[in-house]
Amino acid sequence: MTLSQADPAMLDRLEAALHAGDSTRSTARLTGAELTPVGVGAMADTFKVRLHWNIPDAGPAGLILKQPAIDSAAAATAASLGAYEREARFYSELAPRTRVRAPRLYGVIDHAGVGFPDTVLLEDLTERHHPGDQLREVPIEDLDRARHQLALLQAPFWEDSATADLPWLHRRLGVPIPSILERMQRSWHSVTDTLAADLPADERECIDRFVASAADWAQLNPGPQTLVHHDLRVDNLLFSDDEIVLIDWQTIGWGSAMFDFAYLIGTSLEAETRRRYEAELLDRHVAELQELGVEWTEADAAETYRWAACAVLMMLVPPISSVKSNPRAVTMFRRMLGLGARQALDAGSLDLLTSRL
Repeated sequence: MTLSQADPAMLDRLEAALHAGDSTRSTARLTGAELTPVGVGAMADTFKVRLHWNIPDAGPAGLILKQPAIDSAAAATAASLGAYEREARFYSELAPRTRVRAPRLYGVIDHAGVGFPDTVLLEDLTERHHPGDQLREVPIEDLDRARHQLALLQAPFWEDSATADLPWLHRRLGVPIPSILERMQRSWHSVTDTLAADLPADERECIDRFVASAADWAQLNPGPQTLVHHDLRVDNLLFSDDEIVLIDWQTIGWGSAMFDFAYLIGTSLEAETRRRYEAELLDRHVAELQELGVEWTEADAAETYRWAACAVLMMLVPPISSVKSNPRAVTMFRRMLGLGARQALDAGSLDLLTSRL
């Protein structure tokens, strides 16, 4: 890893953000900072930062800095999607309203000078936590702990109209998605002879059918509405002996309460394991939501889950055409697409979709 020293301008920005976020003593001054790149995010550059203060213990000894990507194309794409502003607003405005375990926010910075924060300064969890591995099945105990965090995220915002009206939340469900059919078909067709060829025939046929109906599926958006992470999978979880932390909030949005649940278990468990545990996990999720003050029944949740079982396909088909040069990504997408197709087949999701259109 390459280590670099923060220049005076960056030191000033870091110090100002930490003071504004009440993360330091008001009289403390930042005398130095070393940055080491971490992570492989597609839309942002992330650094582990070691901080030096003129007063011992005046502020955090280190933090994670997540800022717009140096790659101009990636930064422009993320900015056009509102990803940077959305993540900063989640940490500053919504995270304090829920008990979900996310990294602590130390401060925000308007890195690009566009009038809103696009950079977050976060608690450094790298010493005690390790990232999940999307290429391996998640132990059911860990998956249940992640599901519990989802309940903590959802309950405070359940059917909350004020939150639903926030203009910066991501809308992937219940709204028209421009050119979605064309984009899905182009992406899926591009891997017909490669990634798709490795899937069993019934899984390929399932994805074919879903691609043709994806726009209608997204517009259905059934069930209660609440916050949706939109990418809640093991690669976006940090694990320690005593907790699980949810990260990567650039796609936080509004939609069906079953979307994240279905996506999490669909991408975390092999098909046989999922079949064994999914009903139990769903009932447990509803029970925890009820304990948190939510009114919902297992029967209604199970019906919504049938629709949401296509969440994996909705998330993964559009980007698959861009992963050819990354061996890990190819392996990961192949695995998750197969799991998602099998999940949709087991739930009868496409038959449900046909009956509602």
